[in-house]
Amino acid sequence: MSAGGPRIRCLKMPAARVRMPAIMNQIQRINWGLLDYAESLERMRQRHADRVADEVGDAIICVEHPRVFTLGKQGGRDNILLTDQELEEKGFSVYHVERGGDVTYHGPGQAVVYPVIDLRQLKIGVKALVEAVAGCIVDTAAHYGLESHYDPDNPGVWVSGRKLAAIGMAVPKKVSMHGLAMNVTTNLDDFALIRACGHEYPPTSLAQETGYSFDMDQVHTLLYQFLSQRLLGARGTLGGERH
Repeated sequence: MSAGGPRIRCLKMPAARVRMPAIMNQIQRINWGLLDYAESLERMRQRHADRVADEVGDAIICVEHPRVFTLGKQGGRDNILLTDQELEEKGFSVYHVERGGDVTYHGPGQAVVYPVIDLRQLKIGVKALVEAVAGCIVDTAAHYGLESHYDPDNPGVWVSGRKLAAIGMAVPKKVSMHGLAMNVTTNLDDFALIRACGHEYPPTSLAQETGYSFDMDQVHTLLYQFLSQRLLGARGTLGGERH
């Protein structure tokens, strides 16, 4: 937390009791803890390939990453405001990936969720999938008393013009991969090293907005539960997106 920020207090709230319909119990929760991005990317791609081949079921992966920058399909290297030498000196890696969007930062204290879901099986359209992902972030923030909103024109979840979470997905062969990154107790100073998604919007976090610290496993549990619930509500949108 930078100087002048709110005093951080410890907060341990009971996880939300979200009713999980039987069909949603089929979506496995996979926990990877704090895992190197390259290893996570390899595992996620393998899980995606296995889901396309119908060798595994749907899953929601919960993970944290060490400090790293990723560039999506619209990513521009000039949006990382460090030279290659400076990146190496500061210990950052950079990965070009298949998700949408530009540059994104990942680091400790950020709840990352990757849904690997067969959209055809659940009959979910791509727009509805993205809205479900955004909605689970809004639901989780609301659980802690924080009002936020999803902006489809500037993909992400926002609190009064400050970016709380990034969303970047890909759906090759109708199976989703990549997902969301929600700032929980993230070191926001690292965002000054990039133009996130090609813009210079200020970042924020649950800790920054509320003055509390958070249990990462609890936040991941909420994101998993709320996303599962919203995916159920999105069934039937494939081939005819609702407006």
